[in-house]
Amino acid sequence: MTSASVGFHCPECTKSGAQKVYRARDLGSKPTLVYAVIGLCVAAFVGQVLSGEGDWFRGSFYENGVLFGPLVDNGEYWRMLTSGFLHAGILHLAFNMYALYIFGPAVQRAVGWGRTALIYAGGLFGGSAAVLLFNWDSPTLGASGAVLGLAGGLAGILYARGINITQTSLGGIFLINLALPFFTNISFWGHFGGIAGGFIVAMAMSAFDGPQRSPSMQDRSGPSPAIVAGGLVVIGLIALGVLGARLALSPIL
Repeated sequence: MTSASVGFHCPECTKSGAQKVYRARDLGSKPTLVYAVIGLCVAAFVGQVLSGEGDWFRGSFYENGVLFGPLVDNGEYWRMLTSGFLHAGILHLAFNMYALYIFGPAVQRAVGWGRTALIYAGGLFGGSAAVLLFNWDSPTLGASGAVLGLAGGLAGILYARGINITQTSLGGIFLINLALPFFTNISFWGHFGGIAGGFIVAMAMSAFDGPQRSPSMQDRSGPSPAIVAGGLVVIGLIALGVLGARLALSPIL
């Protein structure tokens, strides 16, 4: 594919001069995975509000789901997952769900729902692992790491297909989201780990792909070597998070 002002041009069309622009919304099926994750996050937030009697920082949903190194070290490993569905207020939830709605469909239409799920998991567990390694004793919650994992995964997909990421808007998105934590109480490591996790999973899967696989073929032939590779990276990120909780390193940033 050749980069265009909007979408991409296929090489054959570029040579013939009959260029046709393909946009993300023109490819693939409906982003059902994105809708499912949005539904889970909204349901979890409702649970936070109800269990905390109006206070989303209280109640069983928050207390049993937030990421906190000492409790993960105590064997509560599920927090690496559940924290990615909890949020610190309506605006926090709304912003993350909007970003998910932007990035999720683009990734799913490019590589199918199975690989998108792995990339999302890579962002989620990559963010949790980075927090547990470098900010062990700070309670952390939110889907931003996983959502940025989709952006990181999209960067990996484009890079594997020979597209210069610096010529897209992704570079600016990464810079903004890595700078925001220095001016707010947003987790830097959650963002950084999410971007890195999604990128690594996407690159691991792309390493096993042949040239220009059709998105419609991605998830029909069972667990391909690419899917297995992506799954192994996700498992590795989970193990890294457990190790971070055990090490209990002094916070960095």
